[in-house]
Amino acid sequence: MNTTALVRTYGIGRAAFGVTLLIAPVTSGRMLAGEGATAPDAQAFLHGMGGRDLGLGLGMLAAVVTGRSPRSWLMAGVLADSSDIVGMARAWPNLDPGKRGSGVAFAGGAAATGGAAATGLALLAATANT
Repeated sequence: MNTTALVRTYGIGRAAFGVTLLIAPVTSGRMLAGEGATAPDAQAFLHGMGGRDLGLGLGMLAAVVTGRSPRSWLMAGVLADSSDIVGMARAWPNLDPGKRGSGVAFAGGAAATGGAAATGLALLAATANT
């Protein structure tokens, strides 16, 4: 898969994840964090996370469609996902033990994919300028 296709697929996935959190926060929250995600304060954060991921995904897609570099959008996603990992690490003792690993793996996988795509774009730009 070339870098543009990776960014497009990643952007679609990120936007879809955001929409899912916005329209089904209870179900999504349970899958991500267990029963604690059904609390009203958790629902507020899940809505915010949904909007964040929808915005990041749409930003990536808009950049690809218009021929601009999506690198800034990718790096913003890496920062967001890394922040999610830090948040999970800080709350580790209070997280549902059955959800800890999957949460870190999900956020870590998203961060790694975004970082790989951003690196691929940087390498393409460097070789185009030589």
